[in-house]
Amino acid sequence: MSGLKDQEKKHFTLQESMLQKLENSLRNLRIADLEIFVSAAHMKNLGKAALAHHLSQSAASTAIKRVEAAFGVELCTHERRQFGLSCQGVQMLPKIEELIRQARDLIMCANKSAIRMVTTHAIAQIAVPSLLSLDQIDFKHMRPDQAYAAILQGDADIALVLDNAPWKGVIAAEVGKGHFQLYSKSKDIPLQPVLLPEDQMEVLFLQQTWLQIQSYALPVKARIPSWSLIGQICGETNEVGFLPDFLAKKYGLEPVLWQPTPAPYRILAIYRGGKSKQENQFNKILHHLCTVFSQDHTSFQYSSL
Repeated sequence: MSGLKDQEKKHFTLQESMLQKLENSLRNLRIADLEIFVSAAHMKNLGKAALAHHLSQSAASTAIKRVEAAFGVELCTHERRQFGLSCQGVQMLPKIEELIRQARDLIMCANKSAIRMVTTHAIAQIAVPSLLSLDQIDFKHMRPDQAYAAILQGDADIALVLDNAPWKGVIAAEVGKGHFQLYSKSKDIPLQPVLLPEDQMEVLFLQQTWLQIQSYALPVKARIPSWSLIGQICGETNEVGFLPDFLAKKYGLEPVLWQPTPAPYRILAIYRGGKSKQENQFNKILHHLCTVFSQDHTSFQYSSL
């Protein structure tokens, strides 16, 4: 009984030694060598295979010998006029082809470039945390006009912006929509001067609407060129600020009762065309953003601007 166990142990040790030897041999094997062997096998001519790989015939022959040494078997007949496979070569050919395919897939995954996304700090607060679970994405904060310029100059792949400017020469996909309103910690807060960002389309809409209804200018306490900062201030004090609803929700704010008609907005993902290699990544990001901003992802539409 003990003798049988000793034989099994020796057999296992021998197999382990052979596998270790094979692993060490394959570690130094180059994908290019495997590709030359496959080409020669299909062309049945070593010279043509060498030419296809921009090698001399002697260099191609040396490459195939390295493949044979790595696997420890003769894969070809080594005839002068015709390249023929041995029995082992016929059996190994589909396995080597599969090995090449897997190696290429691994290289593609390793080299897959990150999607470069740019947006404002306010939009990033909502979008970025939810996108971290997706493919590699590099984020940068910048003003909307700078984000647009980055897309046109090829310095970014996707920019998240509002539809408050004529974004020409790009493809746009709507990923969300909502309203700008005056917000505070309490909707019952009395009328008081408000915090406004810089003069953008939605701010001008608010001021014009207020003037038409009240016949006097909207009282402004301060101009703060940051939605995020306005939201933070309103969340920590009794101030009233003009904000998009997605940011007001983040800071737990409520729309005040004395404001005029809310100003609508759309969140757009803008990018340049001709990125077919990244199409799947783009679509995954766009669908995810629709979920983040509560947009029906089955209905978002692309348009060239």
